[in-house]
Amino acid sequence: MAASKSFEAVIRERRATMHFDGAPLPDAALQTILEHAGQAPSGYNLQPWRFLVVRTPDAKARLRKAAFDQPKITEASAVVVAFAPREGWKENAAEIFEESARRGAIPPAEKEKRLAGAIKFIESMDRAVWLNRHTMIAFTHLMLAAEAAGFDTAPMEGFDPAAVRTAMELPGDCEVVALLAIGRLKGEDKPNPGRLPLSRLAFSESLRQPWGA
Repeated sequence: MAASKSFEAVIRERRATMHFDGAPLPDAALQTILEHAGQAPSGYNLQPWRFLVVRTPDAKARLRKAAFDQPKITEASAVVVAFAPREGWKENAAEIFEESARRGAIPPAEKEKRLAGAIKFIESMDRAVWLNRHTMIAFTHLMLAAEAAGFDTAPMEGFDPAAVRTAMELPGDCEVVALLAIGRLKGEDKPNPGRLPLSRLAFSESLRQPWGA
């Protein structure tokens, strides 16, 4: 497994990798990366995201066609499809609340009431928006976990969701949120393109007061 990086190094050195060398990604490394991504927080702890790991040449070729023929998909050691079935979160809801009560995270006597409240709230939301919010939180954990393990990544939003569903045989009602290519960089990494100063991105108490001013 690759040498781990500090969080500071991960967030400052990470670049969207344009080309990968195709070297195999060890199962143990993928296991750790996925386990860390699975610790992401979510509304009511319902964990609505799902990750499909694509590694075989045939599957990556099908996925590449659904993603505007981007070479990095077939070059990468693995590509993870982050998606969320629209009703999939309901399948585990009762079990999740039961486990929360068992661990003392919620009072056991309130688990049914809290579950009903969660379902009512989510049913009132735009489902696609709710699923995308939480899947992207987990997706970010996935990307940073891969980088922390010493691998290179490329988050991808350039794809046809319907084509991805067909190519990967995903449920027709799922939201395909993002793709993450993982592997080893081939060639030179891109220079740091820079970021806006914090004073233009963050504010204190109101938008009239830039952070740090």
